[in-house]
Amino acid sequence: MEKTARFKEFLRENFLAFFCFCVLILINFVNQLSMGESSGYIWKNFLWHAIGFLLFMIILIIFDYRKISLGLIWIAYFLMVLLLFILAIFKKRWLVLGPLSVQPSEFLKIILLYLISLYISKKRELKLENSEALFLLGVIVLPLLFLMPVDLDYAFIIGFMFFIFLLFFGFPKRLLIVLTLVGILLFIIITPLMWNKLKPHQKGRIYGYLDPEKYYKTWGYQLSQSLIAIGSGGIKGQGFKKGWSTRLNYLPAKNTDLAFSVFAEAFGLLGVTLFFTLYGYLLYWSLMVSKKAKDLLGKALSLGVFLILLVQALFNIGGATGLLPMTSIPQPFLSYGGSITISTYLLLSILFNIAFRRVFFK
Repeated sequence: MEKTARFKEFLRENFLAFFCFCVLILINFVNQLSMGESSGYIWKNFLWHAIGFLLFMIILIIFDYRKISLGLIWIAYFLMVLLLFILAIFKKRWLVLGPLSVQPSEFLKIILLYLISLYISKKRELKLENSEALFLLGVIVLPLLFLMPVDLDYAFIIGFMFFIFLLFFGFPKRLLIVLTLVGILLFIIITPLMWNKLKPHQKGRIYGYLDPEKYYKTWGYQLSQSLIAIGSGGIKGQGFKKGWSTRLNYLPAKNTDLAFSVFAEAFGLLGVTLFFTLYGYLLYWSLMVSKKAKDLLGKALSLGVFLILLVQALFNIGGATGLLPMTSIPQPFLSYGGSITISTYLLLSILFNIAFRRVFFK
């Protein structure tokens, strides 16, 4: 009887979050269907979500986020570093396994999240010493060194989100000031050298961002078409499968990088507002989970999930709207992709597991 009462309490407290989660899944299906792709593409998307949701339910009910050992995460970390090193040698950002392609960087986020959270949770006080802060920075940077040659923008964004993550755990102020000054100095010195090392498409993204009108036929084409699609959506949108930019394939990478633009064109300001409301509530709820968690590990993990979901949305939607440079970062619940879909389900399964275990906390 007591377990039944606690389960009802969990459902009552988190029903709205689960509802938003399910509606966002439905939005992903609708958005991918509105692109008018082949049925094979749609069934692949459905398959990824089916696998992700199955993992979500297994982790929620069976898995206990507190039972993962730091040693196990270290093994996963070094295996990921080795994998990224091998892919860097062959200049590949995807691991191809027969008909499947896996993007390791999506799962690197989860490993780093767990590793840092477990490390922080073992401390008696929530304050990092200089040596500890430098050690964790090294842990973050090491895999990114091998990711940078093949996926520079994602390496930068992962580094950014986890550096912000560390700031929440008593990062030494003096060290932060020193690192900031050193970073500025290195930026001034290295930027001219790195500019010559950038690939043409990487330079082009910067050109297109700084002056999209001048380069609207070349480097700014993607951003220009994205803005046209978003603007043509108006208040109500052009309707399901009726967006001109989407149907006539003016939007490049419409299934992945610019999935937000497709959604805005089809469903307009009203649809975008609905998406932001649902996604925003999940972000708010993740902060509430962090606040209510009864252990430091739960607080750290849920805060990390919040940051990952927030930063991915900022860079994807910021790139699609011209507020930030265009990147190859997919948008959870809008973009197509096996790796982003599975990693999103895994992140949310951890979040819901923390909320679930709080009710059944022993």
